[in-house]
Amino acid sequence: MQQKNWRHLWWELGLNVVLLALPLFLIIEGFIGMAENDPFHPDVFVLFGVLLMGILSLGMLIWFGFRLHRPGWHRLPNYERALLIFYALWFILGLVAWLAFTEVIPPTWFIW
Repeated sequence: MQQKNWRHLWWELGLNVVLLALPLFLIIEGFIGMAENDPFHPDVFVLFGVLLMGILSLGMLIWFGFRLHRPGWHRLPNYERALLIFYALWFILGLVAWLAFTEVIPPTWFIW
């Protein structure tokens, strides 16, 4: 397996931060608009942010799945293992948030 230099690792880290920051920005901006009773449909920002979060995490899971196929889990570098686990959790969170926001999952499931 080819070793990556530090510059490549920083570019990859920066790309992941940018990909994660956009959906979070949309979700936070939408929640702020909903709290202020903004008439310009801020719930669409939340819904689009959650959808984007799910699509990006699914795409990254597929990408890491292809990268995992050839060398195997034990030969994968630690940062790629961490990113794979993080994107799997991010996908589950996005899926549950999408289903809750579109009310496929009833809101009573989240009340303890």
